[in-house]
Parts: sequence; C-alpha cells; structure tokens
Amino acid sequence: MKRNVFTSILILLLILCAHAKETYDFSSLQQKNVLEQNLDSIEYWIDHNYISKALNIIDETEKLALESDNKKYIARIYRLHSGLYISVQDLEGFETYLEKATILQKQVQDQYGEIYINNLWGLYHKIISKDNDKAVFFLKKAIDGAEKYKYEEQSIDMLVNLTSIYYRNADWKNCYEISQKAIELAKKYHKDIRLIYLYYRIGTACSKTNRYDEALNFFRKGEEIAKREIDSAKTSNYANHTLYLAGIADIYDRKKEYKLANDYYKDYIQEQAKQNNIFLEKYAQDIKGYKELQLKQKDNERILAENKYQQTQLKLNEYLLISGIVIIVILVLLILLQYKNSRLKTENNILLQHKNEELLKAKNRVEEAYKQKTLFINNITHELRTPLHAINGIAHLLENKESNEGQRKEQLNILQFSGKYLLRFINDIIELNRSDEAYKISLKKHPFDPIQLVNTIKESLKFFIIGENNNDFRFLLDDKLPKKLLGDPDHLSRIVISILSNTSRYISGGIIEFSVQHLFSREKTSTILFSLKSKDLCFSKKKQEELNKAFVENESAIFTSLSDENNLPTLELVIANKLLLQCNSKLDFTSDEKEGTIFSFQIPFEHIEEKIGQAEFKDKKKKGVKILVVEDNKINQLITRKIITNFGYQCEIASDGYEALKMTEKNEYDLIFMDIMMEGIDGFETTKRIRKSDEKTPIIALTAISESENKENFIDAGITKVINKPFEPTTLLQQIQITISKK
Repeated sequence: MKRNVFTSILILLLILCAHAKETYDFSSLQQKNVLEQNLDSIEYWIDHNYISKALNIIDETEKLALESDNKKYIARIYRLHSGLYISVQDLEGFETYLEKATILQKQVQDQYGEIYINNLWGLYHKIISKDNDKAVFFLKKAIDGAEKYKYEEQSIDMLVNLTSIYYRNADWKNCYEISQKAIELAKKYHKDIRLIYLYYRIGTACSKTNRYDEALNFFRKGEEIAKREIDSAKTSNYANHTLYLAGIADIYDRKKEYKLANDYYKDYIQEQAKQNNIFLEKYAQDIKGYKELQLKQKDNERILAENKYQQTQLKLNEYLLISGIVIIVILVLLILLQYKNSRLKTENNILLQHKNEELLKAKNRVEEAYKQKTLFINNITHELRTPLHAINGIAHLLENKESNEGQRKEQLNILQFSGKYLLRFINDIIELNRSDEAYKISLKKHPFDPIQLVNTIKESLKFFIIGENNNDFRFLLDDKLPKKLLGDPDHLSRIVISILSNTSRYISGGIIEFSVQHLFSREKTSTILFSLKSKDLCFSKKKQEELNKAFVENESAIFTSLSDENNLPTLELVIANKLLLQCNSKLDFTSDEKEGTIFSFQIPFEHIEEKIGQAEFKDKKKKGVKILVVEDNKINQLITRKIITNFGYQCEIASDGYEALKMTEKNEYDLIFMDIMMEGIDGFETTKRIRKSDEKTPIIALTAISESENKENFIDAGITKVINKPFEPTTLLQQIQITISKK
C-alpha cells in the first residue's frame, strides 16, 4: 500500500514538472521569435537609412539578446549597435560596442558577422584613429569576404566606405576604379542614396584629373538623383544637391567658362541657405519627437514592468505548488532513507578506519622511497665520478709532450677503457629506469683477452680509485688462462673495479691481492675464478649480517638501504653482487680477524669457436660497397663517415630526409644508416617514402631512441635493424659485414 502511494506521488510530480517545462518552453520560443524579428528589422532599417526606427527598438532588443544567453545573438546586436552609433556620430558608443562585438565574434562561427566587423573596423580607423592604411586593409578584407561568401548587396556599403578614403587621400585613380565597381552594384540593387555619394566622388576624381566632360556627366546623374524627393523617415544628408552645384561650378571655373561657373555658384549659395533652413526645422522636429518618444518609452516600460510582474507572480505560484509537492516527496524519501543512512554510517566509519591505516602505510612507503632515492643519487654520483676522473687524468697526461709513443698508446687504451666503462654504466642506468628488475639488463657477447683486460684494469686503478689510501695492489694471473673468451668485458670490469674500490676505501697502507685462476673447462665453457684477499680488512659481525641479508633478499642494487646510509663501499659490494647475478654467479666472502677478508666469484665463459672459411671482405670488394648515412648533426656526420671509410667502404652523407630521398632516387646504395630524430621529415617518414620504390636495400636505424619503446614504429617504417647511439666502431663494422654478406 505504501509503495503504491509513493509511486502515485512520483507520477504526479513528473506531470507537474512536464507542465511547467512546457509553459517555460513556450515562453522561451516566443521570446526567441521576437528577438530574431527585431534583429532582422534593425539590420534592414540601418541598411535603408531608417535610423530613427532602429533607435526605437535597439535597447529592448539588446536586453532580449542578453537574456537569451546566446552568444550568436549577442554578437549580432553588438555589431548592429556599433553600426547604428556610427550612423548618428556617437563615436564613443561606436568604439565600445565594436570592441564587444569583436570579442564575441571570435567565439561564434558567423561568416557575415566577420565581414560586418571588418567593415566597422575600417570605419573606426577612418574616423577615429585616422589611420588610412589600416582602414583600407580592413575594408578590403571585408570586401574579399563578401565576394567569397556571395554577399554582393552587402558589399556596396564597404565599397562606398573605401571610395571615401581614396577621396580623402586624393588617390583619384583608385577612387575612380572602386567607384565604378560600386556604382554598378548600387544601380543593380537600387541604392539611390549610395549612388548620390558615388557619382559625386567619381565625378570629382575625373575633374581632378582634367576629364571635365566625363566629370560633368557623372555630376549630372548624381544631381538628378539628389533632386528627387527623399523619404522623410530616412536619415540622410540634405546638402547632397548643393555638393553637385559646387562641383559643377568648379568644373566650369577650371574650363574658364566663368559665366556658367558664376550661375552655378549662385544656385549653390541659394540652395545651401535653403538646406540649412530645412535642416534646422527638421532638427527642431526631431528634438520634439525625441522628447515625446522618451515619454512614450517610459509609459511602455511601466506597462511592460507591470505585465512582467504579473507573469512572474503566475510563474511563482506554479513554482510554489511544485516546490511544495517536491518538499513533501523529499520528506517522505528522507524518512525512508534515514534508517539506511544510519546503517551506512557505521560501515563508513569502519571503512574510514581501514583507509587511514592504508594511508599511514602509504606515507611510510613514500618516506622509504625518498630515502632510497637519496641513496640512489649518492651512488650514481660516485659511479659517474670514477670513470670521469680517469678520463680527465688521461687527457691531462696526453697533453704532456714528454710522453713517448708507447706511453701514449697505453694512455689511449686506458682512455678507451674508461669511455667504455662510462658508456656501459649509463646504458645500464637507462635499462634500470625502464624496469624495476635489474635482471633485465642484457649482457653483451664480445671476444676478449682476460689477461689484457686485467692489465688494463691494473693500469687504470690510479685513475679509478679516487683518493687512494696508498694501498699496494698485487695481481696474480694463472698461466693456464685462455687467451680468448666470449663474454661482456665491460660488465666484468664494473664488477672487479667495484670490489677493488670497496676494499681500498676500507684500509690504508695495506696489501690487496687480486688473483684470476682457471678452474676447469667443459665442452663449450671455461670457468674462471676471481678472488680478492686483504689481511688488513675485517668486517664486524653486524656488517657481515647486513651484507648477507642484502645478497640473499634480492633487492634492487641501487635501492638497497643499509643501517649505515653513508657507507658507499658497502653499497658497491651489493651492486657487484647484483651484477654477478646476471652472470649466473654470486659474490662470496669470508671475514675474520686472523685471515682478514676474502671476496671471490666464478663465472663460466663460452669458448670462441674458430669458423673456418668465414667470408672476409677484401679491399676491392669493400671499395665497391656504397653506404649512405642520413644524419643532420655535423659532428655525427664527421665521426660516422670517418669510421666507415677507415673500414674501407664508400660513404655518402645526406643532411636531412629530403636530401636522402633525392639521393636514393638518383643512386643505388648497398646499405643505408638512418637517423630518426631529424628536422623536417624524421627517419620513420623518410624510410616509409624510400620503401615505396625500394623494398630491398637494408636500412639500419642509427639513433639514440629506445628500440623497445618504439618497436611498432620501426616495423611499420620498414627499418631492418636498430643500433643505438653512442655505438662502438666494432659494432658498426660487424653489422655492415653481416648485412652486406646477406645481400
């Protein structure tokens, strides 16, 4: 029963709301029709010079437009108001409404409104700013718009305004040409008032250029129109006829027909006096009519206010009835929902308590993350300074002229080793930034000599270990070490240097032994044992527990937080252990007061399989290989070309995508290296265009952007392979050989 009553109340409420909406919609529709009719009437009256009629309803129409809250209507009434004010010479009102109309015009899509605004701005610069150039610019813009959107009749006023500027500037050529065009349109649409001005201006242009007969012809035509009886409701210049009398008199004076000139001057003076009297009488009538109009408007406003008040009262009664029903329904709903709300409050309180606990945990996680970030920055700073210190030191030594050729070669090897170390470290950081899992860093496989690598590390220690504590490093190398292994020497260097650097910072003036031993060999691998021993170093039990915990828990190396936050050497050991995990190994250590500390790890390396009969590129064959490098950076062009030509291949350079397209159309290339980030068209778009006519030539991207993050773009463009900058020359050579051999 209660449910049926409640349903009935809701249905009644919906019916009343629908009735109220229909009443409101009818009122709104009626108001919209009145507004549109008024706007059309005002535009017609302004166009046909019934200015007083337009003035009678302009304010009321503006009020309706503002109440409609329709930007298109408001923009239109503003520009009409501006045009009306310029007609009655109210320059302040003209400028105010022109600015309002311009602002709104930018927000609405109205072709004719745009033309109208440009015409008004032309009048503004003609009358107010006195900038004739700007006036001509806006008027021409309005005329072009009228021609574009087929507003032929509306363009007449714009042409008349343009002739007035040429007339004022004594630009008789343009005044004549534009007046001719305007006269044709004014005659077509029976614009007699415009023809009066146009015949006078074109006649004056002819007179000033000594074409007297042509001028008299135009003046006669204009005078004939000016003599006609003009509708008294229009606002026009009754002195137009006198202008023609003065113009004709001036022509006869120039032709030295002084008698005719004198007669026309007399007629001019008499007509001028007559027109002045007419103007004064009409002005007095207009003042009287204006005062009567003001009284009528006040009466109309009072009647409208009373009608509006009555309508408001009727609407208010309807709203009160609807509001009463709504209030009753709301009270019923509140009573029904009260019970449910009381139950929800208890549940919400429990939920809020859980949320507060979660927020507290989140706060702790954020604080911990900040702490880890600080450790990360400290460690990265240290890791970057180490190879940079080596590079700066070697650069200083290379400047020393006393160094012999052998010393310089050794120094260059250390410099190259430091650069590779720094490049590998930066690449690892980039990889870590893409994923939280350090294990995703891919290891390289290059042939290397373990003895030569250890010797290079040995020579580099004085540069890599900053602030050395006068420790004595002793390197012990097994005679059974293989001469060539397949692995990642840069990765191995980081592990060894991290452990050596850690140990050196803990002791001062001690002995540090580092040994490399060959443990055993299998079918495809050789296992190498690396160990470091120092009797001068002993970790406390607490420090050993911290290290063992960090090694076992598999936390991210760069974010591991130990009890001693400033203990960078400990962090170096954790990083070394994480790097070893990628090699399927781990860092073992023992530490006691008697034996000191021993760090050790073993890594299985692949043997290098000697491939008999592998294709080698002879010098003649290399010289026949043409390679195109598309690169917009001049330094990169120089370096890449030098590397390729040193390998014995031909190399040509294209500085951008457009040049590459032209060169590939004229020439055939065995291989193309393509930069991606270029101005104009990028490497992706350039490759796509090349692929339209050439699907076979290998195109390798030589770029700094990530291959994994742009994989789809590389595939869609048709790129064969990606090499990331900065690259090693051997990597480039290897890829050239593989690509050319396949081709």
